Amino acid sequence: MEENMKRLIIYLIFALTNSAALQGQPLEVWPGDVTNNGVVNNIDFLHLGLAYNYVGPARDSINVNWQPLQASPWNGQFANGVNYAYGDCNGDGIVNYFYDAFPIYVHYGKTHGPVAPDTYPAGLPGIDPALEFDPNAAPAQVVGGQQFSLPILLGSPAIPMEDFYGVAFSVLVDPDFVDTDQVDFDFSAASWANPDNDRIFSINRVSDRRIDVGWVRTDHNEKSGYGPIGEASFIVIDDVVSVQQSFMIRIDSIKVYDRFGNEAAVAGDTLWINVTPDSQINATHTIFPTRKAPRVSPNPASESIGIEADDPIRLLSLHDASGRNLLQVRPDDRRYSCRLPELRAGLYFLQIQTDTGLFFQKIAIRP
Repeated sequence: MEENMKRLIIYLIFALTNSAALQGQPLEVWPGDVTNNGVVNNIDFLHLGLAYNYVGPARDSINVNWQPLQASPWNGQFANGVNYAYGDCNGDGIVNYFYDAFPIYVHYGKTHGPVAPDTYPAGLPGIDPALEFDPNAAPAQVVGGQQFSLPILLGSPAIPMEDFYGVAFSVLVDPDFVDTDQVDFDFSAASWANPDNDRIFSINRVSDRRIDVGWVRTDHNEKSGYGPIGEASFIVIDDVVSVQQSFMIRIDSIKVYDRFGNEAAVAGDTLWINVTPDSQINATHTIFPTRKAPRVSPNPASESIGIEADDPIRLLSLHDASGRNLLQVRPDDRRYSCRLPELRAGLYFLQIQTDTGLFFQKIAIRP
């Protein structure tokens, strides 16, 4: 009965949205809220992959300010019945990464009107595929200041992941042991889910306990298999313990889509890490290297900034808090010195695109 009711609701949403499209009635779009459920999060990012490179009428107002903007309906909708026009976050008439992911990053967590919370199918361990940290890679014990890396596994030989296109999930940590600002993710390696480097991803630190991740393909082709899809790196806070104890790292709030936007149930994971005081540990621990985001200095800045990256910087742009583009250059070098335009003091956002991926960096401008 409950399942039939859900299908009826989805059908009604689809019918209403499609009716609006057929009649040409304008839609009210909030840039970043791709699912039109009242809140911006990593589920919205997944929908960029579902509508990637789709085109439709551009908005009269091509901007990403957090306000309702009128848009003409596009020819098509997501599985939940929401029109593809909501995926065009900047309103230029095409869904892509560089311009449409930025409004999601800037407005992440913002709400408007009544919010319809996202739901997550409850995966059953041993029955449904699992999204988990590789337990075999977990260190037997760690000490304050130690860095360790954990592969992120999706599916297993016994229960592989079928028809996989994208995943959104949250990583939960204990802030007494792990600083979320020092947690890093690397999705650059080829894998069964990413054999062709045809994917985009997002990382948003929501609080001192939670990081939201979005990972989605862009070529409208599904993959089936099992094994690593990426890696997460953690650093234990210095001088955090004086007695033997443990802390938890958890994967939760998982949503997996096929290329049509249909959901699959996936089980989450909780991993416990043993922490030992420095005075009680004899074994030598290994420090694992991690992918580094581009370095920006000085920050705060006034007249100029320098950017240094591990890979050539393909595109660099500066935006204000509303998303307005203030500067855009193509350095094609690992190091670049940039003179800033005349700006008011405040907080701005750098977009840095390299061969590794797209990075967002907050930068403060002072007088």
